[in-house]
Amino acid sequence: MNIKKIIPIIGGVALIAALLFIITGTSDPIPSLDFTYDSNFEIKNKLETYEISMSNPLKIHGDMINQHCNFFKDPQIQSKVEYCTSTELKDSPGNFLGNIHMVGNPTEPQLAMAVIQTSPFLSEKEQMLPVFETMIQTLVCDCWAEEKPGGFESVSEWVEATQLHHLEAKRTTSKSEITGLAQKEIILEITTNTEGYLWKLLIDK
Repeated sequence: MNIKKIIPIIGGVALIAALLFIITGTSDPIPSLDFTYDSNFEIKNKLETYEISMSNPLKIHGDMINQHCNFFKDPQIQSKVEYCTSTELKDSPGNFLGNIHMVGNPTEPQLAMAVIQTSPFLSEKEQMLPVFETMIQTLVCDCWAEEKPGGFESVSEWVEATQLHHLEAKRTTSKSEITGLAQKEIILEITTNTEGYLWKLLIDK
């Protein structure tokens, strides 16, 4: 099996010393998108318009799960991961950007995540933002501009606020959570590491 490059997720999704601020989404009902593993291809097609290439999803199951899809610190949660897909993202010159993973059971995913490592100078941020925006539009709803969760006009504005919050707090990890937008939970997590910043966008069904 040809395992594509996967950014290590140190400590798993639940990290210690996280600074969290929660944003409540709209209380009005918005149609919820029931994303599937095939949603990888929809994301792939949309990212092409930004000159970001995304590989076809690599399907991982069985004994390979613990080696390549070990994302959760809590062993009880990790034990529920029966199946996962992993894709690789590259910018237009072919530089590696990160990964998009979907985890769940063989029938349907329960969680989607994008993992992108940026330098201390955030030089990859211009490519990172379209990835996050596309994932939310495809897997949650294309309603952010209308609903403005937390008063943020755009996904980009939310990302900027989370980044500023992280830098001001001077913590290892900061996390911003949006709840209630199309009945889904969206989490943006930033961790300072030796290479710069590790960004994780998680979308929970």
